[in-house]
Amino acid sequence: MIISAAYAQPPPTLLWSNPVYTFAIALSANGQYVVVGTIAEVRFYGRSSSTPLWTHSGQDDFTSVAISADGSYVAAGGFGGVYFWANARSLAGNPDPTWSSGSIGGPIERRCLAISDDGNHVAACVRGIYNLSGPNVFYWADAAGKSGPNIADTWDYSLASEVLAIAISDDGNHVAAVGFDDVNEGTEGVLGYWNNARSLTGHPQPTWRGQERGEEFVDVAISDDGNFVAVAGHAIRPSTVYYWAGATTRTGTLEPHTWAGGVDVQFTSVDISCDGDSVIAGAEVLIQQAISGAGVAVAGAPANGPPSGSVYFWGGARGLTGSPLPTWVYPTPELVLDVAINDAGTYMAAVNPNLDTLYFFDKQGNLLWQDVWQDVDIGGDKLSISCDGGTLAVGTPTPLTAYLFDTGFSSACCGVEAVGGVVEPVNKLAIAARYLVLGLAVLAIVAVAPWKKREK
Repeated sequence: MIISAAYAQPPPTLLWSNPVYTFAIALSANGQYVVVGTIAEVRFYGRSSSTPLWTHSGQDDFTSVAISADGSYVAAGGFGGVYFWANARSLAGNPDPTWSSGSIGGPIERRCLAISDDGNHVAACVRGIYNLSGPNVFYWADAAGKSGPNIADTWDYSLASEVLAIAISDDGNHVAAVGFDDVNEGTEGVLGYWNNARSLTGHPQPTWRGQERGEEFVDVAISDDGNFVAVAGHAIRPSTVYYWAGATTRTGTLEPHTWAGGVDVQFTSVDISCDGDSVIAGAEVLIQQAISGAGVAVAGAPANGPPSGSVYFWGGARGLTGSPLPTWVYPTPELVLDVAINDAGTYMAAVNPNLDTLYFFDKQGNLLWQDVWQDVDIGGDKLSISCDGGTLAVGTPTPLTAYLFDTGFSSACCGVEAVGGVVEPVNKLAIAARYLVLGLAVLAIVAVAPWKKREK
C-alpha cells in the first residue's frame, strides 16, 4: 500500500469483503448500508458485517441497484424490470419486493437506475437496442407507497437509440438521462433533462435537451438541487466532459453546454459534488498534448509504463466557461472505469478494472492511498462512496467480491449525518454558539413540561 507522505493518517481499513459476483453495488449516503446486485440475488448488508442482513433470491439477474440516503429503501434492476423494497433496514430472510414493475423492454444496466434521497422516487433506463420501438427512460413517483407486481411507471419517454445512464436530484424532482443516436455522420450524444419530474405523467418531452455531434454520452451526474449536470463522452473524437449550469431554469429544445473540458479524451465515468462545484471523471486514455505546458498539475505518474488511463478533476466548476483545462490530472497505467466523489468534493476515488488498483485522492490531487490490499485482487469496476467520503464500497465481477472500506478521511455532508472516518476541523465557535442557543431553548421547554426521552 502506498500512502502520500503529506499525510500521517492511519491506512484505510477493510471493514469486510464478501465473495459474490458483483454486477452492481450501492452505499447509503450515511455509510451504514450496502446493497449488491448479483446473479439471481439482491443482498443487503450493514456496515459492520459481511453477512447480509437479508438476501432476496429470485429468477432475475440484478444488474443495477440503488439505495436511499438512510438505507430504508432499495431498488434493483434486472432483465425483468425494477424491484423495490420498502423498510429495507427492518427486513430479514428472503423478502419479496414490495413492488415490481414487470418487464420494461430490456435489462437495466448498472448506470441506469437512480433513487431520490428519501427513497420515494425511482428513475430507470434501458438501452435502446433492447427496446427499439418503445420508451427507454422511466420514472415512478411515490415509490414508497406502492405495492404488488406489474406496477406501471408514472411517466416514460423514448430519448435516443442508446440510453446508457440516468441521474436524479436529491428530491426526485429533476432527472437527467444520456445516451446517443446513430446519425448519418456517425453518432450524436444526447442529454435529456426533466424538471418537475414528480408531477409529470404520460410521455413528457424533456424540459430541455443537450446534443453533441460525433459524441457518445456514457455517464451523467447531477448536483443535489438538480441545477448542475456533468456528462462523460466516450467517442474517440471529440470526446470530453460536458457541463451544464443553470439546469433547472433552462427550457430550450437544444441547450448549449456551459463548458467542455478534457478534449479528445475517451471518458468512461463522471461524478459531481453536492453543490456542483467539483467534477471528477475517469478516462480510458490520456492525451498528454492537451495538458503539457498549459499549467495543469499532473498529480502523479503511472508505475508501469506510459499512461493508458487517467483521472481528471475540475474545481470551481460552477464558474467555468468555454474549454477549461482540468485543475489536475492523474495518469494511470490502465483505464479508469469508475469514479466517485463525496458531497463536499474534498475526497474522491477511482478504480482500474485490470490492475487491481484503487486510488483515493483529496481535492488538491494528492494521492492519499492506493492498492489498499495487495494480497487480494481488487480488480474493481464499480464504486459507491458515502456522503462524507469516510466509507467506500467497491464491486468486482472478478474475483467475485464486494468490498467495504473505511477510507480514513471524511468531511461534512450536505444535510446527511456522516458515519465513520476522520472529520475535518470545523468552526468550534460557531458550533458552541449554536449549542448555547439550543441549550437555552431546551431549558425553556424543561421549565414548562416534563422532558421525555425519544429514541432515534
